[in-house]
Amino acid sequence: MRRTKLSEEEKLLKEISYKLDQLITLAKLSSMEKIKKFKIKIRSDKISARILDSSDGSLSYSKLVEKVSEELGCAQITVMKKISELKEMGFLITERKGKEVLYDKSGLFE
Repeated sequence: MRRTKLSEEEKLLKEISYKLDQLITLAKLSSMEKIKKFKIKIRSDKISARILDSSDGSLSYSKLVEKVSEELGCAQITVMKKISELKEMGFLITERKGKEVLYDKSGLFE
């Protein structure tokens, strides 16, 4: 009985994942020009570009801020603001693991 329920939950999760992927694709298509402008703006900003390049789901907020700040020689507060902007624009997503919040690219930038 438990095995059947798990299988049904897995099917439902796959279906939800598929539908979310479709929604993301539609959102991208309907906003291609805006996304292109944001990509150009972000790639021309070395701090934002480095944040995205470093965001692979393995770094916590504090480690990401520290890494980018040290690599580029800029103030941590500047990196913090850029992370906030990228998250607000939908280019970064977070995942909580215990007490840490890890940062990853959302896929909109790709």
